[in-house]
Amino acid sequence: MIAALAALAATVAIGARITGELRTPVELPQVAYATSEQCVMCHPGRYETWHRTFHRTMTQPARATAVVGDFENASLTYQGVTSRFTRDGERFFVETLSPANTMERYEIAMTVGSRRIQQYVTRVGDRHVRLPVAWNIEERRWIHLNGGFLDPDATAFNAHRTDWDSNCIFCHNVKAQPRLNRETDTFDARVAELGIACEACHGPADLHIRRNRDPLRRYLLYLGDRDPTIRSPRELPRMQQIQICGHCHGQRLPNPRERIAEFMTVGDPYTAGDDLSRFTTPIDAHTELAGTDLSQRFWSDGTPRLTAYEYQGLLTSEGHGSSDLTCMSCHDMHGGDPRGMIQPAMRGNAGCVQCHAEIGRNVSKHTGHEAAGSGSECYACHMPPTTYGLLTVHPSHRITSPAPARAWRNEMPEACTLCHTDRTAIWAARETARQFGTPPPDDEPSDRAFETAESIRSLFGGDVVQRAVAANALAQARSYTSDPTQRLWAVPFLLLTMEDPYPAVRHFAHRGLLELCARAEVGESAIGAAPKSPPFDYLAEPAARTAALQSWWSWWQGLDKRRLSHPGAAVPLDAEFMPRRDVITSLIARQSNHLVSIGE
Repeated sequence: MIAALAALAATVAIGARITGELRTPVELPQVAYATSEQCVMCHPGRYETWHRTFHRTMTQPARATAVVGDFENASLTYQGVTSRFTRDGERFFVETLSPANTMERYEIAMTVGSRRIQQYVTRVGDRHVRLPVAWNIEERRWIHLNGGFLDPDATAFNAHRTDWDSNCIFCHNVKAQPRLNRETDTFDARVAELGIACEACHGPADLHIRRNRDPLRRYLLYLGDRDPTIRSPRELPRMQQIQICGHCHGQRLPNPRERIAEFMTVGDPYTAGDDLSRFTTPIDAHTELAGTDLSQRFWSDGTPRLTAYEYQGLLTSEGHGSSDLTCMSCHDMHGGDPRGMIQPAMRGNAGCVQCHAEIGRNVSKHTGHEAAGSGSECYACHMPPTTYGLLTVHPSHRITSPAPARAWRNEMPEACTLCHTDRTAIWAARETARQFGTPPPDDEPSDRAFETAESIRSLFGGDVVQRAVAANALAQARSYTSDPTQRLWAVPFLLLTMEDPYPAVRHFAHRGLLELCARAEVGESAIGAAPKSPPFDYLAEPAARTAALQSWWSWWQGLDKRRLSHPGAAVPLDAEFMPRRDVITSLIARQSNHLVSIGE
């Protein structure tokens, strides 16, 4: 009896101690990191759902299981330089042009990226260096990064050769520590774990693991106590939830700027769950940085137009501060499609009507479009595809309402004419006013360029991002018509765009051309097979591109177009469905070719 009472008393004492410990805050930034290999022992299900994500494989050692590029003696010729990709057993090599203008053979140390493009990092002295050639995973081909980013043809071959230790390390790994020695100008970079792993979102877990070896503590946690040794994003205040994602999906500068020394020598001071604004300030359209025009990363109304600024998009969305909206309202880090970390339903209107239920009950009344049509897709109007990243145009994460006047006020794409590609922005503004009973804009432009369909005006007269977005709009699945044949009028404009001086724009035009033709060749709308050769390569030398284009032009001119309808007066096509060169030349003369530095 006495022994039993003593045991009970001891248990009660231990329980009281643990309860007290659970209620004592922990300075998590002082805790060591453990890596995901420790987390899996107690959280196998969560580990499995993370393990299948592209977050895990963002940065990997260059093992055979990680490298997806063709290293079987493949080659890529760009700007007259033939780069070669080889392997020796489990070792991978890239022979390419060095900064000294000599051909060098580099052994790959790490890979960066695993969904769209895989980049390769070598070791040069104390530094890890990202090479300027990469593997396009979706298209299964080698590319030069001048064609993956937004650079014109004449950009230097090694413009995108960059130090991983002072750049990529910060957003593609857990707890980056460049460990720059300023006296010797050398790096000794470390990370807690390569890739985006458990502790990037939950904070350092070493103390959590050690304390939870006690079964009584785990039992008390099951009863409902919160564990101060780990951070669950869903239990954090709203802004801290958003900031965990914004830490990587929102390019930023140290706060204050002088803190850059701490970032480079000691490491990133942010720990998941902290107030990110204590350490960094998001870059915006007005941020000044010597040597880089950061304003080019934003549309002139402040909306981000590059990926990796989703955090800024949410912060600038009207009314976000008084809402419950977080990244996790739509995205799911442990579920759904790894391509976007999103549940299938959230790709449709369910993402929006979870908060706007009344609109969801009668979408057509809200949109003025058929309920099942593209015009009633929430994302089409409120998060239109206006953001460039890795040869793809993504939805804007600044949630806005359609305002066609943005086209002339801000020289930016607007939602209506991204679907109504055959219409002008002025038409869209008047229609919007008519449908919603609001006054039309009182500043309609008198510039005759705006008499041209906005998609065509932007395709030839816009800057590089406008042109990429316009080419994407002309071919995207979402459209004002469900008849794919009636969209073929865009073909000659895309053919002209395949002569653009920016490889990325040529890529969008060629891919769009293939998509338009593929849709029109399906079913009863089939009107004729498109040419298969010679193949068009947006990175090839001009002569090869011209030969392929001539084949396409011959096909288009010989095509029986009796089933096509002219898209209307706003589209500068003649009776033979050929572009009106006078209009196109006038638009191209307005084209802006200022550089857009992506900063990756």
